[in-house]
Amino acid sequence: MFYEFRKNSPAFGLDLSDNSFKVVQLGKKRDRVFIDSFFKGEIPFGLIEGGEIKKEKELVNLFKKTFKEIRGNSFQGRRVVCSLPEEKVFIRIIQLPFMKNEELDEAVKWEAEANIPLDIDEVYLGWQIIKPIFSHVDHIDVLIVATPKNLVNGYVSFLKKSGFKPVALEPESVAVVRSLMKDDDLKPTIIVDLGATGTNFVIFSALAIRFTSHIPISGNLFNQSIMKELGVDEKKAIELKIKVGLDRTSMIDKEGKVYNALNPVIDNLAKQIRDYIKFYHEHSAHIHGPDGAIGQVVLCGGDSLLINISDVFSKKLELPVKIGDSLINVNLSDKKNQLKMSKKESLIYTTALGLALRDLE
Repeated sequence: MFYEFRKNSPAFGLDLSDNSFKVVQLGKKRDRVFIDSFFKGEIPFGLIEGGEIKKEKELVNLFKKTFKEIRGNSFQGRRVVCSLPEEKVFIRIIQLPFMKNEELDEAVKWEAEANIPLDIDEVYLGWQIIKPIFSHVDHIDVLIVATPKNLVNGYVSFLKKSGFKPVALEPESVAVVRSLMKDDDLKPTIIVDLGATGTNFVIFSALAIRFTSHIPISGNLFNQSIMKELGVDEKKAIELKIKVGLDRTSMIDKEGKVYNALNPVIDNLAKQIRDYIKFYHEHSAHIHGPDGAIGQVVLCGGDSLLINISDVFSKKLELPVKIGDSLINVNLSDKKNQLKMSKKESLIYTTALGLALRDLE
């Protein structure tokens, strides 16, 4: 969708973050999308910070070594669709009067200057018209995406030096929506992507992204809260987070200390979700679809695997909350493919799956 360099298919999806990477390669036969291969790895501290590549040489060496070891099995990819860090990307919906296509470029640029908190000459600007679901609209909705040029150039440089051919760079939120939502889904939804280093929020309605945000509340904060409350090291905290989670009846934690450690973080996240929903509802220009109210919360990301997390959020928000299905757009009728990635495991690969799906559209 954005920052496209070449058009051929298929490419693999690369979800890049500060401390890990996930890779998914998909294939397509007729109308069937299937999983060819997937894997993940860790990135040492300091190579990427806040989404910015700080030590390119070390990162390139890591990827060359990693991909050399796995190449020769089912993975043969060179062409890549890579994620852009949500905290560095500016996504806005702007409204324009009806105009000729040749006038849109200039109009979008003018509006972007007013809506993007960066010098327009220092960003790559991508945009697309959002197709309305009603015929009586009196304006054009345009999704604009702006990313600092130095960030994009750094990613392209790293990918090329690692031996890859970048097809496109895309915001995490765009990939997550492609992975979790069906093409005909009109229901206003807030997606909460719970990652190790931060949480992304995406409001999706009437076939399009309407709002995105990023906060530093993360899975690492879950770990730190357990460490502080129970006086354990990080390894034990991660173990308790996985085995106990938000289960107050767990025999492993009869006193509910893990729940008590995690609950303030969950409360904070619930407040953020309520605030974003309120913001969306109070800005009528952003209400789209037959039902303007956000009616559900969809969770994804590695820490959406916490036991009881959907039930706890549902009670706090008084809304239906469900764990997303990252394989909803992948054909799993073939038994062989079902064995390769479980639905539970797929939550870790939500972004990478969406990136890989992009090149099969």
